[in-house]
Amino acid sequence: MQYRARYFAGTLRLETNTLPQLAEGEPVTVEIERGRSDATHRHQFAWVNDAWATLPETVAWEPWAQTPEMLRKHALIMTGFYQQEVIDCGDGKVAKDVATKLKAAHSKGHGYALAIVRDGVAVVRYPESQSRKAMGAKRFQESKTAILEWIAAQIGVEPRQLMRNAS
Repeated sequence: MQYRARYFAGTLRLETNTLPQLAEGEPVTVEIERGRSDATHRHQFAWVNDAWATLPETVAWEPWAQTPEMLRKHALIMTGFYQQEVIDCGDGKVAKDVATKLKAAHSKGHGYALAIVRDGVAVVRYPESQSRKAMGAKRFQESKTAILEWIAAQIGVEPRQLMRNAS
C-alpha cells in the first residue's frame, strides 16, 4: 500500500478518504519520499514537445505520434511503465472483441492504450500516470530517464542533446 501524507504540527497525516485496515497500535514502516520539483516536471514536458516536433518521417505517421501526449504515453508503455489487463477468452474472435472494448475504455480513462490478441488472449496495456499523486519523485525520475532514452532513439539523437535543447 502507498499513501500520500503531509507532516503538520508534529503529526504525519495520511491524505486519503479510505484509511488502511490497521489494528490499533499496530506498527508500520513509513518511507519518506519528497515530492518532485516543478522544474523537473516542466522540463520533461518541454523536451517531449521538442522531440515530437522533430519526429522523423519514418515514425511521424505512427498512431502514437499524433500528439506529444500520445508520444509520452506510448513511451511509458514501451519502457515498462504500464499497467495491463490479460484476459483469456479462449477464442480469437471473442478476444479481439474484448481487446477492442478494453482498449477503448482504457484510452478514455488514461488517454492512451495498446491492445494485442494472441492465441485467444486479450492483452491491454495503459501507461502509468506521472501525476504527482500517482508517482513519487524517484519513480518519476526513473520513468523520465527511460522515456528520454526511448524517445531520443526514435529521433536519432543522444538523450543529453534532447534534454539540453529543452533547457
